[in-house]
Amino acid sequence: MQDYELIKRIRQGEKQLFGRLVEKYYNDVFRYCYYQTGNEHTAYDCTQETFYHLMRFLENYKERKHFKSYLIRIALNVCKDYFRKNNARTNKEISYSQWTDSPEQETCRANTPLSVNGPEQDTLIKISVREGLMHLAENQREVIVLYYYQGYKLREIASLTGVPLSTVKTRLYSGTEKLKQYLKM
Repeated sequence: MQDYELIKRIRQGEKQLFGRLVEKYYNDVFRYCYYQTGNEHTAYDCTQETFYHLMRFLENYKERKHFKSYLIRIALNVCKDYFRKNNARTNKEISYSQWTDSPEQETCRANTPLSVNGPEQDTLIKISVREGLMHLAENQREVIVLYYYQGYKLREIASLTGVPLSTVKTRLYSGTEKLKQYLKM
């Protein structure tokens, strides 16, 4: 069943179908929240909050081509709210176990594995990249996560974030350069 059909039926009173939307998009939303927050527990909370917002405001949803983009936009705002409320940006201590206990295999751009080295080297690279992401400005990290880890095109990111395409390109370039500098590549 297509997303628009599910949404239509949910609006008509078949509330049990909301679970199908959650099942279909939970991993994508969680992955986005995880890369934004850098913490598995916080990502779970933000994911739950995203679906709560969706449930509350589904009646106001206007048909769009890509429902997933709409949902990621909600997650983006939920993560921003989380950081605003908790001042989490000022606390950049990242524990080793926090980054190695990822609930799913890390993938990057088009769902290809991040590295081709041995498992120990892969883990060290993942930790370094995630630490580097947390040291970027929020808007740079946001663009990098959407582009490299979620697979969105630059124009889609511009639409999701509500900024001009040129700004997205600048954020991607400068964020990537800062990440390279952090990783000393």
